[in-house]
Amino acid sequence: MKNLLIGIFAHPDDEAFGPSGTLLKLKDEGYDIHLILLTDGDAGMNIDNVPDLAATRLAEWHTASEILGVTTTHPLHYPDGELENVDPNLLHEKLLKVIADILHSYKETTQLSFMTFEPLGLTGHKDHISASQHTTHLAKELSAKQVWYFCLDKSQAPLENTAYYEPRAREDTYITHRIDISPYLHDKHRMMDAHVSQRNDAEAMKKLDLRAECFHIESF
Repeated sequence: MKNLLIGIFAHPDDEAFGPSGTLLKLKDEGYDIHLILLTDGDAGMNIDNVPDLAATRLAEWHTASEILGVTTTHPLHYPDGELENVDPNLLHEKLLKVIADILHSYKETTQLSFMTFEPLGLTGHKDHISASQHTTHLAKELSAKQVWYFCLDKSQAPLENTAYYEPRAREDTYITHRIDISPYLHDKHRMMDAHVSQRNDAEAMKKLDLRAECFHIESF
């Protein structure tokens, strides 16, 4: 049986700045990793004033995906910051089509899991929350084995008085798994550094203790 993990994220740097160490570890353990990207990140920082931020960030995402060694990548090109305004039924059908194509590419029996940000979106970003909600619906509909919800613990971010767009921790009771990614920290940093246009955020994230990645893993 082949283990597949499909990561569904809103922005090009979400998995690199988030659960990339665990993705690298699962890849080493024999998982095929497939990434679905909902937006091209055109509303992100543009500190270099590049003329086409979406194209720049998409290229950075592909570079980081190559470092990870993903099996397939699927950018969907929805508008950054506007996922809540996209028809959820149409987006759901699009995601189902992409996942069906992935599954049909395998001749052997597969076991499907998903990864995304936790339901509060890690930072409260509405696009993150939308990605998490769609992932949960897909996992239930497709009878997936698990969903890995990436989160932060109180050693990595504040629990309270955290402003919008800043990392928010989860209580220990929510976290089911802490993955030691120390052997993968170098490659995690390489993935983060691939997102040159967002390097300010990358440097801020590196100030957190990234040696462990936290998840709430839910089985279906």
